[in-house]
Amino acid sequence: MKNYYEILNITKNASQEEIRSGYKKMLRKYPPEKEQEKYKEIREAYDTLKDEKSRKNYDAYFHHEKDIKSLEDKYTEYMEAKNYNEAEKVLKKILIISPEIAHIKDKLGEVFFLEKLYKKSIEIYEKLIKEYPDNVDYLIKLAGNYSQLENYEKARIYYRKAYDLDDSNPDAISGVMNSYIGENKISEAISFLNGDIEKDNKLDFEDFFALSKLLECYIIKNDMPNLKNTLEKIKKIAPEDEESKGFISWKLGQLAAKLSDMGIYEYSKEILEISLKLTPDIDPIKELYKHVDLYVEANKLVKDTNIYAFSKLLILNYFFGRDYKESERKEWFENLNYRLRSSSEREKIKQGIYIIEQKYPKLFKELEIKIMYTELLATINKSTGACYIATAVYGSYDSDEVLVLRRFRDEILKPTKIGRKMVAFYYKYSPYLSKKLKLNSIPSNIIKFILNRFIKFLNRYILK
Repeated sequence: MKNYYEILNITKNASQEEIRSGYKKMLRKYPPEKEQEKYKEIREAYDTLKDEKSRKNYDAYFHHEKDIKSLEDKYTEYMEAKNYNEAEKVLKKILIISPEIAHIKDKLGEVFFLEKLYKKSIEIYEKLIKEYPDNVDYLIKLAGNYSQLENYEKARIYYRKAYDLDDSNPDAISGVMNSYIGENKISEAISFLNGDIEKDNKLDFEDFFALSKLLECYIIKNDMPNLKNTLEKIKKIAPEDEESKGFISWKLGQLAAKLSDMGIYEYSKEILEISLKLTPDIDPIKELYKHVDLYVEANKLVKDTNIYAFSKLLILNYFFGRDYKESERKEWFENLNYRLRSSSEREKIKQGIYIIEQKYPKLFKELEIKIMYTELLATINKSTGACYIATAVYGSYDSDEVLVLRRFRDEILKPTKIGRKMVAFYYKYSPYLSKKLKLNSIPSNIIKFILNRFIKFLNRYILK
């Protein structure tokens, strides 16, 4: 069991004033905005020792320490193994030895919660709250059980009691907010959070948690103006020290990553822009921003009615294909192949690709996308009589020599990063060179001689 006196850095004979003083000192050392886990430990120690009854109960534990210690060790093993049924049995044995130990009852309530036996857990915490009505931790856990039963109104009663006792407690704040959201009362959640932010008539770093929760509410409401306004407030409250800015950036990055996973890219981008202003050199944030930015661009492109639908197909499949059934995606490409047989359709697709390249350069510069579209253009150009270097040299896109080079491209080059860059480079300059080769037989013969040797090497050593 944790030594609450050591956690608050006080003696076992400490007075109530010394307990309060120790609690405040430790809070200054470990503020909840930065050290949430440590804060919970400090709060647990303070809640236990500030109440004479719970302190007496806590001190009584040590009279049975030898008998209970081995059982608590077993409980810890079972919990680590997520064997909650056996953990429950061990806790019940401890309560037989000493029926009044409150923290063991608390652990039993937690085990019932993990076993999804919410009504049993509620019974435990309702009894504990009768004994310790000002214990914030017990109130929050009781509220959590009611939330799981979707009795949000009852949950909110206990979350509000916890909040009234400790209005800086992040679990109480998010609990009240989520109880409103559970009933689809988003405006009430926003009103509560704004009230929490304004309670001391100033906007500062201590308001960050409530502000971050406001972001979640505005995302649910699809309220971009208020989301931007809240982000500006967060930017203003960020302290100058790098540690605090890093903390805010990290929390915003977590929310942005969650939104990205949900496919909510525009909001994720807005949040990441603030994160990057706070900490511009954090690589994971920069990478996530680039990823999200591409999805925002892709979304714009897919909705762009000025671009022919079949020109957008590769982008649609690349970014959003996972959202569609395999049969739907198969049908897309069957339709694309069908349209490639028509010269008028090929021309519309080609013009659409050129518009994408000019209007959405961020997307087109991505190596994988560039390669896909270059290959599509190669197919279109092949159908219209144009060809690249190898085809120009050997006279046919389907010649044996060209097939070997295509195998080399697909099997050897494309699977590697440097190989994909080589392919992209080739597709960028080869159309121009192929036209020159068709007009001049001497360079064509020289390149054919070189390619013949290279193809022989590939067949003998690489593509066996």
